[in-house]
Amino acid sequence: MKRSFASLKVIIPLVLVLPFAYRGATWLVHSTVRPHYDLDDAQAGRELFVHEWTPNDPLAAEGDGLGPVFNAKSCAECHKQGGLGGGGPLDNNVTTFTQIDNPVDDGHDSAARTIRNNRNKVAAPARSSGTERGSRQGVVHTFATSDEFAESLSLLAPSFPRHRVPLSDLLPRVQRDCTTGPNIGIVAGMDISQRNTPALFGANLIDAIPDQTIIANERTERLKWANADSDTDDFPVGRALRLVDGHVGRFGWKAQTTTLAGFVRAACANELGLGNPSQAQPVSMAKRDYRAPGLDLTDKQCDQLTAFVATLGCPIEEVPDSPELARQVADGKKRFDTIGCTDCHKQDVGEAKGIYSDLLLHRMGQTLVGGGTYGDLPPNLPDFAEGGAPQASEWRTPPLWGVADSAPYLHDGRAATLAQAIDQHGGQGKGASQKFKQLSPAEREEILAFLRTLRAPRSPANEL
Repeated sequence: MKRSFASLKVIIPLVLVLPFAYRGATWLVHSTVRPHYDLDDAQAGRELFVHEWTPNDPLAAEGDGLGPVFNAKSCAECHKQGGLGGGGPLDNNVTTFTQIDNPVDDGHDSAARTIRNNRNKVAAPARSSGTERGSRQGVVHTFATSDEFAESLSLLAPSFPRHRVPLSDLLPRVQRDCTTGPNIGIVAGMDISQRNTPALFGANLIDAIPDQTIIANERTERLKWANADSDTDDFPVGRALRLVDGHVGRFGWKAQTTTLAGFVRAACANELGLGNPSQAQPVSMAKRDYRAPGLDLTDKQCDQLTAFVATLGCPIEEVPDSPELARQVADGKKRFDTIGCTDCHKQDVGEAKGIYSDLLLHRMGQTLVGGGTYGDLPPNLPDFAEGGAPQASEWRTPPLWGVADSAPYLHDGRAATLAQAIDQHGGQGKGASQKFKQLSPAEREEILAFLRTLRAPRSPANEL
């Protein structure tokens, strides 16, 4: 008996400790270590960031330079609000498309959702023109180096216009009638959306957040709402976008990219047509047989660009000097929490202090649907693990740091002001939005005054 009790004294502590030891070990495995960036690389990256690219550009020694399809001629052309590396105005919006069965339905039916998820996980074929059927999604580029490469919505469906379409015409008619397609014409199975340029400030801190920290936000939200699933519009329960390689997405409007380096390389290819070792330049829908002579960017150039973005600094909370205004801001910050905004816009995530995001996907309702992927085709779409690919109304909670300097708001910039952005929250954000509307004008102004203190950084990167 004494031997049995002695064994139990050893076994019981092991049973209690092992789960935590395992959790700690896996936490370290999935943690992301923030890399150190060389100042000389950051300086070289800044020069690439502001460089205005041209066809057959001398900096793209083996490739064809800018294009042949592109949305801007430099990174700085779009990332400029609040300083170099900030967001962009409506004029710099990117048009995306997705070929789906229903442009409006967001998958409340689990069987239909499973079919869609399976389709989205299939490697996407090459883009095609006309009305050819098949799983397609990507970007309709605004510019081309010559007319033969020029893309337009009409290449997706003949009823779409050939010219560039204003945002107001692209907003889904679902805001008025949930049974119809986009304003620009009912095209069965084609979802057209836009993406507004996000600010890059603080990206290095986001890059360093361990996967498990983001997953912990998912678990915390589920437990808070009685283990509710993220597949609901009733509770603010988000989900981490998991890829089959075990990593968690954190960059992009749909959280579809896992690392800052990957995000930078995808942007170079998709926005400027600069093919690189991680992502080929997009194939023009108008001239699918064209192939570039080589890559436009080397690994070294991509690393230099990433180094510059990593030095952009973290946005700040700039409290007014006036005691009266400071008190208004403090009250607004408390009220921001009490009406439920911090259910999704959490103040801190790991070492990203003051980020005001949980970096999770949330269903935002039928008025905020939007398909398409920022990652243009080719290459193939990423493979997603449990939960599947992002749904049309799912959006990563955008970090609010620097929000005072990043208008317009929401994924397509449809909200010109912060008040409009809050008003248009649906789905899992509807509860907080309704509570905001029920506040007195003075109380609403307190919250807005707090949000206006979240400013872009006074970043030394801009002086490199």
